[in-house]
Amino acid sequence: MDLWIEKYRPNTFNDVLGQKDTIEKLKAMAKAGEVQHMILSGPPGVGKTTSAIVLAKTIFSDQWSHNFIELNASDDRKLSVIQGKVKEFARSKPIDAPFKMILFDEADSLTQEAQQALRRMMEEYSGTCRFIFSVNYQNNIIEPIQSRCAIFRFRSLSEEDVYEFIDKIAEKESLEIDDEAKKALFFVSKGDLRALTNLMQSLSTVSKEIEAEVVYKSSGTVNVEQLKKAVELALSGRYLESKVIISSFIDQGVGPKELISEIFELITSSNVKVDEKMKGYIVEKLAESEYRIVEGATPFIQLQSFFAFLSSLKR
Repeated sequence: MDLWIEKYRPNTFNDVLGQKDTIEKLKAMAKAGEVQHMILSGPPGVGKTTSAIVLAKTIFSDQWSHNFIELNASDDRKLSVIQGKVKEFARSKPIDAPFKMILFDEADSLTQEAQQALRRMMEEYSGTCRFIFSVNYQNNIIEPIQSRCAIFRFRSLSEEDVYEFIDKIAEKESLEIDDEAKKALFFVSKGDLRALTNLMQSLSTVSKEIEAEVVYKSSGTVNVEQLKKAVELALSGRYLESKVIISSFIDQGVGPKELISEIFELITSSNVKVDEKMKGYIVEKLAESEYRIVEGATPFIQLQSFFAFLSSLKR
């Protein structure tokens, strides 16, 4: 069985979704054959690593695998790896190319010592190698490296981009996915196409028809509509009914921190009708519950305490 994450990985710049401006800059760079050290910054699963691989394939053609390596910096993050594997590759002569390329995926996991060593290598081997850092948070990269790199920012994917990707896979794999299921897939993946692809493949092994409820249960993610119902029930003074819904989330394996995060989004948005002044009190109580959980209090009791507080506001 093929892994869909590789099967549906973009092979050209035109296949990368939702990053038009950034991709145009990378295309121009590839056409000129002049690559700088780079930082590719943005949320996970939006095309950073794929774009770097496509850039390497475009520039190096048939020799791309000899002139390009990808290191997962969350695994290869130690100074010993930088001084060994990376230095050996960077100082060796390119094969039928003006330079080589090293991609550090999840580079914001690199230790400070490893980054300092890389800074020196970027200077020493600039004639033979280009360094590319793929990060979720640019500020985790030391300033001396940032100042030596061109920075490309990848944005979060829109619903339309994700729906286009879902439709593509659904057509190729003969899946039936209704609008509610699409919304669920978008919500649980948070625009991460890598996570989305893996989830769709795992669901397809059970059934070719994908439903919203199954998406939420399989991913261990909050069903926002059900959570909204729980909050509204509590605010109307119906604590015991809200307790049943929250208990079902816990039984499904949804984490308390995720529940608190989604409750925060609901309360601070316009999805739940709450007086603006009252929102402040609720958020303060929510923050208190989160703090107690982090400090070791029982998550289930803290969540129930919070919903009991919401019910008390009705008095």
